[in-house]
Amino acid sequence: MAVRLHMNLGLVAETQRLPDSADAVIVVEPVIGSTSRTKGSLFLLVTGAGGRKLRDATKAVAERIRDDYYYDLSAGISVCLRKSIRAANNMLLHSPDRPLVAAGETGPIGVALAVVRGNELYVATTGPAEAYMVRQARLLTLPDANPDSGLPAPELEGPEVWHGEIAAGDCLILISPNVTRRTGLGPIQDAVLQLHPQAAVEQIHRQFGSGSLGSTGGDGILFVEAAEVASTHKAAPLKPVWPGESMAGAPERSPIPLADTVVGGVAAMQTSARHVQVAADGWLRRGVYSLFDRMPERPMSRGRVTPMIVRRERQQRAAIAIIGLLAVIAIVGTSLFIFSGATRNDNIDQQTKAQQAYAAAKADLDAVYGGGKHLVDTDPKAAAAYLTDAYQKLQVALQNNYPPAQLADLKAQVVAGLDDYYNITTVQPQVVLSFTTDDLEGLVLGPDGAAYVLDNTVNVVYRVNLQTGAKVPVVAVGQEPQVGGGIVGNPRLLATGGGDVLVLDSFNSLWRWHPAAGDATGRGALVRINIPDNANWGIGARVMGTFITNLAQNQYNFYIVVPSQKRILKYQPATDGSGFPTAGRARYLNVDQDVSSVDDMYVDGKVYLVDKGVVTQYELGQAVRGWTVDPPPDTTGTTPIRAAPHYTRLTADNPADDQGTFYAYDVTGQRIVAFKKIDGTIVGQYMVPPTTNWFTNLKGMFVTTGTGGINPTLYWVESGSLMSASLTPSGSPVASPSGSVKPSTSGSVKPSTPAVSPSK
Repeated sequence: MAVRLHMNLGLVAETQRLPDSADAVIVVEPVIGSTSRTKGSLFLLVTGAGGRKLRDATKAVAERIRDDYYYDLSAGISVCLRKSIRAANNMLLHSPDRPLVAAGETGPIGVALAVVRGNELYVATTGPAEAYMVRQARLLTLPDANPDSGLPAPELEGPEVWHGEIAAGDCLILISPNVTRRTGLGPIQDAVLQLHPQAAVEQIHRQFGSGSLGSTGGDGILFVEAAEVASTHKAAPLKPVWPGESMAGAPERSPIPLADTVVGGVAAMQTSARHVQVAADGWLRRGVYSLFDRMPERPMSRGRVTPMIVRRERQQRAAIAIIGLLAVIAIVGTSLFIFSGATRNDNIDQQTKAQQAYAAAKADLDAVYGGGKHLVDTDPKAAAAYLTDAYQKLQVALQNNYPPAQLADLKAQVVAGLDDYYNITTVQPQVVLSFTTDDLEGLVLGPDGAAYVLDNTVNVVYRVNLQTGAKVPVVAVGQEPQVGGGIVGNPRLLATGGGDVLVLDSFNSLWRWHPAAGDATGRGALVRINIPDNANWGIGARVMGTFITNLAQNQYNFYIVVPSQKRILKYQPATDGSGFPTAGRARYLNVDQDVSSVDDMYVDGKVYLVDKGVVTQYELGQAVRGWTVDPPPDTTGTTPIRAAPHYTRLTADNPADDQGTFYAYDVTGQRIVAFKKIDGTIVGQYMVPPTTNWFTNLKGMFVTTGTGGINPTLYWVESGSLMSASLTPSGSPVASPSGSVKPSTSGSVKPSTPAVSPSK
């Protein structure tokens, strides 16, 4: 049984249209076989941004495109679509009812159309009209919208026609940008995935025309969903045709005289002879059988035939019995061997090895700290040898069944000694502000010296004073800016750029919070940044960052990691600072790559990506060869006390290129690793006391420094709290393995200049 595609449609009924909507929708699904095979089905939406007065113009454009497309048989589908749109444009230019367009402005009429032929799909848009496809729960733009090419236009080359395939389950969306701007793409995608196309259109139209949005203008919506239907063909059964009888009607008699009589007599004689033969054979058989019946008989033994199923069951039972007997013999033999004391010597050997290893580890530890010594300070190499040997001996003891609880204290002292040798500093975490059980997802240091925290539980970005802990909400879901239009969606990502705090919401809208100059109470202005192609980013943008190009004018380049396009997009600012135009967009990476696992990004002239736990440096779109982060010393060698690091967050104490120190969060080692920007050399490691639960699920962080780049302080969000810890070694007392408390002198970090991290 063959399978073909059937299109389920959803569109706004004419009686439900808004009074001031000028949009026109035409759907043509040919029933003539030749037309369907050559031209396919046409789905057309013509939008007008000028109220009801453009309704006649949009209807005329739609009808002209339909007629010219189906009447033109001179070329393929793509060429015919472009020719029909150009013809409609020319007709509109010479029409007395054409809309008036001022010099330098674009036409108010947009066209979005699609042609489906078999499983082929052709899509084209021009002017203020949009086309999307929902495939496997992902929203795709087909093709890139170009609102600057509306009708009528003095010179129109024709739109670019996207050609691809449509499969069962795909849903094509032709829609007016007035609807997407008001309702957002998220509700439209959810409605398409959950409802029938017609029900989805009705739900979106109700939301668009509801009083809460106060929507007016174009409301054109057309959903086309591809579904599979069975295509059956039943042929008429074949009927046999018999040839005409050449002798039909002739008498059934021989032409020879008396031949029929002689033949009949012979046949009668043959029949009589056959009956006589059968009767004689029956008499003879009955006589012989009666003679045998009168002879004496001897009883015969009855043979028995065993069914095959019974024989197989008996064989299976016999095999099970044999296996069970062997198992019993093996168990009895093993038990006798064990109870006879054959393994007693092995147990004694294990206990002896474990006790000897424990004693050797304790002797190594006494050699480092016994008698008031502190060999880590006086002779670090010798101390490292003793502590490494002690760690190995403890592993031997554990492998030979030494109780782990009795090894815990000794192991803690050995690990503390190795941490001291490996330049690891124990910091003391402090709570700056608790958000109770809220889910804190992002953290940046604002240009006003305050922390900005993204609270996913209430979808609010707070400004937190680092000295007093006072918090003020500055950006929230549903908020409207003081200047300009739009509504803030759910905040997703944070970044800083110049004197601004940038917030990306769930609609891919970018918002700029500019703190008031000289104000420390949290006052400022919220403005939406114009990025024309942000709808093409799809869902799931991973991280964003900036790089200042003109500090005096507060201008900066904008970077965003877009997994759906397998690239990092770089935008240059407009000269008037109004946004990031499409003309300034560029691919930062020279080749597309999978960026769906990027956790963080840092930009200081070069770009640093934290991807799959590894920090990689990029310059001019290429990964820099030779620049790598050195492995922490406690993860290498013959006795690594920790697993290889897996980094998820990155920040720095100096925004200048190749200056200062990076700080990366290692989720496996639950620590902060500091390394030089210029070559990735490890300069320090920071951990919290083992009695605390911090550094287990760090979500965002930044580092501040004092004058001259001294006294670095780490701020981070974790488990519903904004935390801080001084990274100055002299201010972080650590416990020595012998139990005494002393100031740490290892792992010092000396950043060159004070700075603010632009990390996520």
